Amino acid sequence: MSLDPITLTVIQAGLSQVCDEMDLTFSRAAFSPVIAEANDRSDGIYSAEDGSLIAQGAGGLPVFVGTMQDSTRQLVGRIRDGLTLPPEEGDIYIVNDPYLGGTHLM
Repeated sequence: MSLDPITLTVIQAGLSQVCDEMDLTFSRAAFSPVIAEANDRSDGIYSAEDGSLIAQGAGGLPVFVGTMQDSTRQLVGRIRDGLTLPPEEGDIYIVNDPYLGGTHLM
């Protein structure tokens, strides 16, 4: 499938905006000032096929992106192996397992 540059840019900007909205919700819902005020968080949209990064928001700490991608790959593998239930429409996954690649909520 090929997309013209304008359509691709519009889609990418829309996905980035979704991540920014996730980050805003994450910040507003956080009990910890470290998450809410120090921006010790990150959000992204990842491929269900292989866990690769599709889009990330402008807020939070970009250093988590590599860790989040690995955590997502681990989660995709667990779903594929039947260790975790597959998502249904509207589901999200929140990961805070140091053995899956992170010590923060992602």
